[in-house]
Amino acid sequence: MRLTAAALVFLIVGCAREKPLDAIASFPDGGGYDKSWKGSGSPEEIVFKGRTILPKATNGTYCCGFTFAVAMRMAASRGLLAQKSVEQVRRFQREWFGATPASREKQCVVAAENLGIGREVKLDEARPGDFVQFWRANGSGHSVVLLRPIRCDGRLIGLEYRSSQGSTNGIGNRVEHFADAEPKGAVLRARTYACRLSAG
Repeated sequence: MRLTAAALVFLIVGCAREKPLDAIASFPDGGGYDKSWKGSGSPEEIVFKGRTILPKATNGTYCCGFTFAVAMRMAASRGLLAQKSVEQVRRFQREWFGATPASREKQCVVAAENLGIGREVKLDEARPGDFVQFWRANGSGHSVVLLRPIRCDGRLIGLEYRSSQGSTNGIGNRVEHFADAEPKGAVLRARTYACRLSAG
C-alpha cells in the first residue's frame, strides 16, 4: 500500500499490510538533505490518532527522520500501533532519534523494543527491510534501512542501504563497507545494530 496524501496519516484499522521494500521505495529519491539536523527530517507529516508526531521537513530530510517515517508506515500496516497511545509513539520517536541517554547508542533497537514492536537481531542475520544504526571510525553515525547485506566468501563486509544523506542530496541508496573488511571502509562492526519490526 502506498499513501499519496500530502499528510501521511496512519490508519490503524483496515490498513493493508505493506511489504518492507515497498515502504522503503515509496519515498522518492532526493528532496534535499538537512545537514543542520534541526528540522524534523521526515519526508512527510506523520500523524497518529489525530496528533502530529512530526511535521514534514521544510529544509530537506536526514537519516533518522527518513527511517522513522518508514518504520511508522510499516508498523501501522502490520497493526503494531493499534493499542499504543500518542505519548508512547512520541517517546518512540524520541528514542528512534537517539534523543534519550538510554537510546543514544542503539537508537532504533531501543525504540522498537521499548514500544514492544520489534527486537534486535544479530548483524549477520540482518535481512532486507531491517533497520540498522551504525557508527563510523570518525565518530559519525547513520540510521538506515538495509537493502542488501554484502558478503565475500561468506563474510559480511558491507551494507547496501537506503537513507537520507548529503551524498545523495536527500533520500537515496548507498553502499558502505566495514573498517575491518576489504575493501576497507569506515563502519565499525562492533557498533552496528540491526532491528527487525514484528510481523504483526
